[in-house]
Amino acid sequence: MSHPLEAPQRTRKYPFVNMRISDHTILDSIEGRHNCKLCNRSRKFFCYSCYTPVGELEELLPRVELPLRIDIIKHKKEIDGKSTAVHAAVLAPEHVRIHTFPDIPDYRQEPGVVLIFPSATALTVPQLFERNIQLQIGDNYGLPKGHHMGTMLRRRMDEVEVQEPHLKDQESPKKTWNLENLPIRRAVFIDSTWNQSRGIYADERIRSLRTVVLQNRLSQFWRHQRGSPRWYLATIEAVHQFLLEVHINAWGLNSLYRGLDNLEITEGFYQLAAPLKIDTSIEDMDRVSPYNGQYDNLLFFFANMYDLIHKYYDHNDLISYRRPI
Repeated sequence: MSHPLEAPQRTRKYPFVNMRISDHTILDSIEGRHNCKLCNRSRKFFCYSCYTPVGELEELLPRVELPLRIDIIKHKKEIDGKSTAVHAAVLAPEHVRIHTFPDIPDYRQEPGVVLIFPSATALTVPQLFERNIQLQIGDNYGLPKGHHMGTMLRRRMDEVEVQEPHLKDQESPKKTWNLENLPIRRAVFIDSTWNQSRGIYADERIRSLRTVVLQNRLSQFWRHQRGSPRWYLATIEAVHQFLLEVHINAWGLNSLYRGLDNLEITEGFYQLAAPLKIDTSIEDMDRVSPYNGQYDNLLFFFANMYDLIHKYYDHNDLISYRRPI
């Protein structure tokens, strides 16, 4: 990277428009490197070994409060400095832990733990919240006979809410959710390539967990992973998407919040979120208020790097954004 693009770039939708992400241009003004207070290694913004900000950023970074615990299991071959998983640990240090496989906890006896992984029996987030949701599977997700979504998921999925015939004219009672009674207490993510993740999933400490599949969302990650479709999310994108789905299903969506407009999530997501929209103040950011960008700052570093990449490269020329959908 030596000179920004001089030619005008082709029109594209900016994915983070109207999201509640703090001004990350402060990162552009930071010069030089600083030593981590814990390990004394030289770092730019944060220590990707100790998961702590360095230098003046310690006082400037936004901090994000989450409604549940997040564990990220990193494959040992993942390069620490390139993984977006670290962003979550730095920005939400009270709620995020990172483990390097095979040195991981045994989750089998812990209640309320789910694994974010598209297994053949995976549930959706709305199903965890007792909504009567069915996946529109169609012709075996478009896979050859003998394959299933846990081995070669290639098609974007849609969900549809189904009402039982005998309940069509009745108002079904809605459960009131709070931070203490959520159906998930901890969510586990795997930070690795797709092939590596299947090896980690085979571990008996993880394989027994209930699995959850996310709504499909186009990734804005600039690094290309061979053979992966466009909706294979970077780890920090997946964490944000999961928390977004959890929050909306638990506490609704602020009808004035416009941060989802350009995220390019599958249409099923918006259809399921529509009945959960609530009219409330655009300033309402309470932890259990309708979603109004409470977790958007998880994308603080990600959005900054996205902007930097697009300062030097045309979006439509990057291989990562030309992957099949």
